Amino acid sequence: MTRRLLLLALAFVLALPARAADTEITVLAAASLTESLQAVGAKWTAAGHPKVTFSFDASSRLAKQIEAASPADLFFSADTDWMDYLDQRALIDKTTRVNLLGNALVVVVPAASTATFASVKNVARPEVKHLALAAETVPAGKYARAALTNAGTWEAVKDRVVNGENVRTVLGWVASNEADAGFVYATDAKVDPKVKVALIVPASSYPPIVYPAAVVKNAAHAKEAADFLAYCRSTAGMAVFLAAGFTSPPLM
Repeated sequence: MTRRLLLLALAFVLALPARAADTEITVLAAASLTESLQAVGAKWTAAGHPKVTFSFDASSRLAKQIEAASPADLFFSADTDWMDYLDQRALIDKTTRVNLLGNALVVVVPAASTATFASVKNVARPEVKHLALAAETVPAGKYARAALTNAGTWEAVKDRVVNGENVRTVLGWVASNEADAGFVYATDAKVDPKVKVALIVPASSYPPIVYPAAVVKNAAHAKEAADFLAYCRSTAGMAVFLAAGFTSPPLM
């Protein structure tokens, strides 16, 4: 009888749904979210929720990966354009889409540099021989080009521009003195002590920076992904983002 009861108990346990520890959510997210989103994920998992595996890169590259059917449960973009791109192709669950965060654009220089810029126009000064921008399809690169164009400075600097595959590539080039200046997000400038802010770019000179997020269509772990997104929007999750320098999303 005892053996039979043990076998029945084992069969019951095996029939139970997978525990949180056995589930793993795959999240694709903009590179600028690296530290803060990992911190939110760690808090989420520590509270007994499923583990979160992250892949950080340019929103443009990640959107293309989702389009190519790479495994993903949840997508965080650094602009609305790439989320719209997936939405137009029916590749996200639009009922879960939310604007999560905002940010600001700054110009950074190496920490030892004495350069400061009174305006975006000053970035065209001769001493800026290499100006780092994220590539033109990358949200940070699009925001930067808009600011330079609105300042009437793009033509003067375009031949000095070096293009990074994402905003963290730009940050790395400036930190290592491979570029004299670079356009990054305000939150990026806070994570590397080898750079300093030389200009806060006027917000009126580029489109509002918005970070939308949505569960990917046909996600393997759609419910868990939606729950994690809700946690990101909670007081506990937002506290991490706000401490990193992100803002509430701008009104659209």
